[in-house]
Amino acid sequence: MKNKRLQIFRSLFLLLTAVGMLAVTSCNNNPTEELPATVAAYTNLEDLDGHTVGVVTGSTMDMMMGDTVNFPNITLVRFDTPSKLINSVEKGETDCGIVDTIQLLAHKLPKHGLAIDFTLSGGFDVAAAFNLNDKKLCEQFNDFIIQVKSDGTLDSMLAHWTSERIDTVNLPAFPELEDLKGHPLEVATLSDNMPFSFYRKNGWIGFEIELITQFGVFINRPVHFSGYNFDEVLPALLSHKADMVAANLFITPDRSKRVLYSNPYYFCKTSCFSKARE
Repeated sequence: MKNKRLQIFRSLFLLLTAVGMLAVTSCNNNPTEELPATVAAYTNLEDLDGHTVGVVTGSTMDMMMGDTVNFPNITLVRFDTPSKLINSVEKGETDCGIVDTIQLLAHKLPKHGLAIDFTLSGGFDVAAAFNLNDKKLCEQFNDFIIQVKSDGTLDSMLAHWTSERIDTVNLPAFPELEDLKGHPLEVATLSDNMPFSFYRKNGWIGFEIELITQFGVFINRPVHFSGYNFDEVLPALLSHKADMVAANLFITPDRSKRVLYSNPYYFCKTSCFSKARE
């Protein structure tokens, strides 16, 4: 009976993925599909039965793995950031974790004695989120995304932030910022979400930081970023503390009822990881 429930849930999960991908045209530009092969501790979701599984609080994986009907014997451990989750698995405090595949590549798992076990089927489109009544700003962002896709800028950004040099890469110079005259654009993002958005001593950097900064130039508005945990970004938007969210946000039917999604600018897969096995 348990296996039957798992099969049903997996089908529902794949259906949810398909809905997200059909809502808008995906960016088929994930550079993280090929990761080093290792001896897997787990090969599928069923193998996680009886283990502690780490997820980021409020993430799609939190909603998925938190389903106690389909995963009654999994002990779910929630973390504020991917870094804290990875650190817990490295220390052996949590058996494994499920997080965005690109983040695992950015954290260079082998250096931490960790490895990818398996990648979940399907994936999710990543998009910016706006308040439902802010269609103009969303349309401006969509126009911007069309432009950076067509001229190759988006692919260049992704290559820049997903390279092996993630520890040393920085934002490019934006001399146009000094001439921006519009009202500041308030953006809710994640404080510790390498390579999408993270903070170093010189300020905000990351793929989404560069993307939204360039969007500010596109609409002649300076950009102000505020860092949140994942479960705080949508409340910040809905309470009008932010004009938009750029936080590696998956498109899901439930979220679509509360926010206005842009066209996607990235397609994300998720993977289970644990301590590497020899």
